[in-house]
Formats: sequence, C-alpha cells, structure tokens
Amino acid sequence: MTTIENNKNKIILRMVIKYFIKKSKPYKWLIFLSLLWSIIIAWISIIAPIYQTKLVDIVSMTWIEKPELVTMLLKVLLILLILELTNNWARRLVWFPMIKFENDATKDIYEECFQYIHRHSYRFFSNNLSWSLIRKISKLAGSYETVVDIFIFQILNMIIFIPMTIIIVMRESITIWLMFLWFVMVYTTIQIIFFNITKKYEIEANEQNSKATWELSDSIINNFNVSVFASLPYEFKRFKETLTWRMKVKKKQWTRGERSFFASGMTASIFSIWSIYFAIKAWGAWLVSASVIILVQLYVMRISNQLSNIRYILKAMSRALWESTEMLEILNTPHEIQDHTNKKLKIWNGKIDFENVTFSYIEWKNVFEWLNLSIKPGEKIAIVWASGSWKTTLIKLLFRFFDIQWWKILIDWQDISQVTQDSLRGQLSMVPQDPILFHRTIKENIAYWRPNANEEEIIAAAKMAKCHDFITNLKNGYESYVWERWIKLSWWERQRIAIARAILENKNILVMDEATSSLDSESEKYIQDAMDEVMKNKTCIVIAHRLSTIAKMDKIIVMDNWKIVEKWSHNVLIQNENWIYHKLRSIQSWGFLTDENN
Repeated sequence: MTTIENNKNKIILRMVIKYFIKKSKPYKWLIFLSLLWSIIIAWISIIAPIYQTKLVDIVSMTWIEKPELVTMLLKVLLILLILELTNNWARRLVWFPMIKFENDATKDIYEECFQYIHRHSYRFFSNNLSWSLIRKISKLAGSYETVVDIFIFQILNMIIFIPMTIIIVMRESITIWLMFLWFVMVYTTIQIIFFNITKKYEIEANEQNSKATWELSDSIINNFNVSVFASLPYEFKRFKETLTWRMKVKKKQWTRGERSFFASGMTASIFSIWSIYFAIKAWGAWLVSASVIILVQLYVMRISNQLSNIRYILKAMSRALWESTEMLEILNTPHEIQDHTNKKLKIWNGKIDFENVTFSYIEWKNVFEWLNLSIKPGEKIAIVWASGSWKTTLIKLLFRFFDIQWWKILIDWQDISQVTQDSLRGQLSMVPQDPILFHRTIKENIAYWRPNANEEEIIAAAKMAKCHDFITNLKNGYESYVWERWIKLSWWERQRIAIARAILENKNILVMDEATSSLDSESEKYIQDAMDEVMKNKTCIVIAHRLSTIAKMDKIIVMDNWKIVEKWSHNVLIQNENWIYHKLRSIQSWGFLTDENN
C-alpha cells in the first residue's frame, strides 16, 4: 500500500472516530453505565474459575471430616451461585442503557442525514442514485451500532479479562505465566496476519456484492424494458456472470479464512495441552495445588475464546468504519447552494426580473450570457423551445437550484440569492413535466404544501383541476394510495393531481414545465382547462413544447442559442413568416384545440 493510500486511510479513520465520538458525547451517563456493567461481567468471568477450582482443593483435603468438607463445598457453591446470578443480572441490565443509548444515537444520525442530504443541490441528486443514498444512510447508522456493540461487549471485555487473568496465573506459577504471555502474543499475531491477508479479498468481495446488488436492482426496476425487448436471457447472462465472479472472490475469502481458523485452532490446542503438561509437572513438584491444573485449563479456554474474536473484531470494525465513510464524506461535503442571510422573501405583486444573468454548468461554456427578462406582476408568459435554448435551466435558476455566476435574479425587487431557499421556494409553485407524487394517499398528495387544508378545500381544488370525478371512482376515493412509480394512475391523471396541488397551494408565482407534452389532443383539452383555472390572478411562466397550450399567453418568449430572439404575443409572432415561432407553429401542423386567432 502506498504512502498516499496510508495517509488517506488515516484521515478516513480519524474522520469516522471523530464523528462517532461526537455522536456519543450527549449520552455520557448511559455509556458510563454500560461500561460499569461490562466491567462487572468481565470481573465475574475472572473470579468464577477460581471458586470452581476451589471445589477440587476442598475435596482433596482428606484430613478434614466430611461434614465439614460438605459445609465448605456448599459455601463455595453459594458463592458460585451469587456470581452466576450477578453475571446474568449484569448481562441483562447492561442492555437497558445500551438500548436507549443506541436508539437515541442512531435516531440522531438518521435525522442529521435526512436534513443534510435534503439541503444538497439539484446537481448533487442528479449525480447520485436515490437508492444508493438511502443505503449509505442505513450503513452509517448500522456501522455506529456495530462499533459501539463491539467496543463495549468485546474489546472492553478483552482489555479487562486477559491482563487480569495473566496476573492471577503469575501468582500461581511464573513458568505458566510466561507461557500465557507467549500464547497471547502468538495467537494475536496469527489473527492479525491472516486478517491482513484476507482483507483485500473481503474488500473485493464487498465490491462484487455491491455490483451484483446494483445489477439486480437495475434489472428489476427496468422490468418493463426487459419485457418489451424480450431481453431476459441477456439480463440473466449478465447477472450470472457477475454472480460467478462474485463467488470466485468469496471462495478465496472463505478459503483464507478457514486457514486462519485452522492455524488459530492448532495454536490453541497445542498451548492447551502444553500448559496442562507444565501445570501437572508443577503439581508433581509440589509447587502448585491440583486445582491449578483445572484453573489453567479453564483460563486457556476462556482466553482462546476471547482471542478468537480478534479477527472477527478487526473484520467487523474495519467493515463498519469503511461503510460509514461514504455517508460521512457526504456529510462533510459543503452544500453547493447555501443561504447567505436569514432574510425571508416577501411577495407583494409577483414581479420577476432576470438582470444580466450569466450562468454556466461548466466554466468554459455559458448557457446564458447577459440574459435580461422582465415579467410583470400577474403576467403570463410562455417560453418556447428552439435548439440550444436551455429553457428548463431558466426555471432551475429561478428556484435557485443553481447559483448564477453573474448579476442577479429579482422577485419583487428582492435578490433571490439574499433570501433563504425555503422562503423562496415556498413562494413558488410548479407543475412539472413529469408529475412526481409521493407513495401516499391522493388526499395527502393534493394537500402536500397545505397539510392542514380541510376536505372541502381539497375537493374544490380537485374539481377545478378536473380530477374529482376519476378520484371518486377509485375504490378508496381520496384515501387511495399512489403506488410505486404511479403504475395505478395514468400520466394525465397524475398531471391533474399535480395541478390540483398547485391550485390548493395558491401561490403568487406559478411555473408549468411542459405540462401537456405527453398528452393526446382530447386529454390536453382537459388539462388546458385546468391550467386556465390554476393560472388565474398569478404571475405565470409556462415552458412549452406544444404550441397549442400557449396561444392565450400575454407574451411568448422564443429562445435560441442561449438568447431571447423573439418576444411578443401569439397574434404578433404568428404574422411574420420568417420568425422562429411561425416556423415552429407550421411544423406542428396538427393545429390548436383553441381558436388560433384568440
């Protein structure tokens, strides 16, 4: 591994540890209780074998009368019973603070991730898959739980148990004590060596597992395409090849893992016999009592069990730390679009001004250069597409999904970059080209921005949007759920629900992004009627591909090559045969549903 990779790993490790410590700080007293109970459990694990071996010493006291021996044995059994009950009590009790601690901490993690991710920009979500982000959040929360559990229940127990055990053995025999030290060092070294050998295969196996999961998800999500193109054999072949490679890597991982277990098991077995041999020799030389033979065996077994977890601990901790880095990198990535002030946008009239706006997605290629556009309060304008016009980008800038490079955009003389994003978007309403609905009831979708709206208001908005009739024909009416990817509703039904939502929002500024681009002429007439309702008394921007929807607009903006090339009403634009708008209208020769001359 290169020096750069080592430094990167150290930085990542510090980042993860710092974050986990930060998340644990509010729960210090819960952590303290958990540590206290864990210490009690470890202490009992050390003391119990001593009293178990005392039974052997007592039984071997042939010079004492049996009634007295029985009394002594019963006293030891009573102590063992108390230790066992205390052990069980402590093990159960440790979970109470742990449950609250981990639940509260992971809840904080989910809430932080939820808030922080939603504050990322449009570009961020364009570059990241939704299911991948959800998975990263779950992995961070799961990693935190894993690290806490391993530290309190295994690492802490090992740190307490092994040194104290070695100290107790040293009191009995220096020779056996040296053997225990040797065993701990050799056994630990074997675990670490094999962990480093298998780590690269585990990383590769995780990558292949992620790839297989991604291919499975991608294929299932696109089931419709798989069916349409009859490509199931091809998809199955791709998936099978990925699985085959994954299993080859897993086989290498498992093989080396088994070698580790074999080496560790052989070391433990040899040491167990060897330690008993020396204990017997020491007993034969009258250096130790007979009980030491059993005590050594009990401690060997318990230390072996403790040390055998080293590889699991390293593996689990390594995986938990690395799996948490993906989400932590997102949490440490500054938001592209940030609020510069706490000032709230206030709408008085709904006037919009694009003043000398210059914007580019990438540094060397501007989308807009010195764009000037003024929209009067209550004015309804349409933006018509021509090649290279980037018309949807204009709307994204208005919503401040991107920041412009130069000058400003004003709403009622307020610079949108100097007000909070929530207050800006809270004053704008949009009906998108592809209506996005939540997997919730139709009622909740219509009332999304106004969750406290009463039933009469929701029904009134639905009637204005021409969707009340088909909603009431559904089995559960307004309580019907919109299912995954909306397969239960047609596109125009979803579009009408989106329009009903905009009507209920009743905001001063409305944007409609190609709201009828995918409709047949009959469905378009219904949507057009609904659009007329929602646009009343509002400043409206309509992104149009089909010119049949915009004849009644106050002004039509024709954009080409990043610039506004035409800006008049429909009646004016249609008169000049050399203008782009007239040519576009001629291409769409199927005509208007409304009177062309209106």
